[in-house]
Amino acid sequence: MSTTPPIILVLDISTLSATSTREWLGFSRAGACYIPQVVYEEMRFLYERSPDPDLERVARDFNRFYATSGWNITEVVGHHTILKSATGYALTKRMRVALAVARCAYGLAEQHPKSLVILVASDRAILQRLYDIQAPNLAGIPGSALLQWSKTGQRPIAVSQKLQQLKMSGTLEPISSTISYSHYPTSTSRSLPQGYASRPEPSRARSTSINRQSSTNKRRHKSSNVIVLPEWLPQAISMVLAVVAISLAGYVLWLIFYTDTFDRFLPTEPQAPSTDTSSISQ
Repeated sequence: MSTTPPIILVLDISTLSATSTREWLGFSRAGACYIPQVVYEEMRFLYERSPDPDLERVARDFNRFYATSGWNITEVVGHHTILKSATGYALTKRMRVALAVARCAYGLAEQHPKSLVILVASDRAILQRLYDIQAPNLAGIPGSALLQWSKTGQRPIAVSQKLQQLKMSGTLEPISSTISYSHYPTSTSRSLPQGYASRPEPSRARSTSINRQSSTNKRRHKSSNVIVLPEWLPQAISMVLAVVAISLAGYVLWLIFYTDTFDRFLPTEPQAPSTDTSSISQ
């Protein structure tokens, strides 16, 4: 039976600030959500003294949500040359936080080699750096992709490719392609979420396959019992029959004209009575 490997979602500030509490609940259905320590501290900072009312609202909602969310705060940091900051350039606070979140995702991937760690961020440059690392259990997607995933249950292409790599490497068992939707109503009147396709019943598909294979075997069995004659054989038989017919006709003609075999079957002419000349003369 196929199983789904553990999925760890590492969320950055851009993902949290662009979504709501209801959507955060959907993230939890896609995987275990981890908040890097630097993100948690930044959210607390925005909650206390953010100049932006929207960011303050998000930070306030997060502060209430986190207590019962089951999300994890992690201080894990992984070091890789691709995730180093360029020397000689002053980094903005946003860039420093983005790099810190990426290092956290890389560190979690090292600690959990049998789990797929996914960084959810809006910074495409950071996502490209993660891709360049080519770690088998590390991926990156934008927040919009995670939002679509949590709503429809269909994994993003980047995630599916990484899971397939893990399957090919033998690290994980074969995996299913979508999230389990056991929490959705199972009424038949409800249409399937977008991205899902109806699948035939396994028993019916198996029965159809068996019947098709059986009919194929029957055709092969019948064809194996048919004797195929050479193409030249009918012509040879026709020639032999023609020679035999001509020979029989010649033999009959020879019997008629050159032998008396058939004379006994012909009617004989009556003979005239003989006259005694000696008696007549007396």
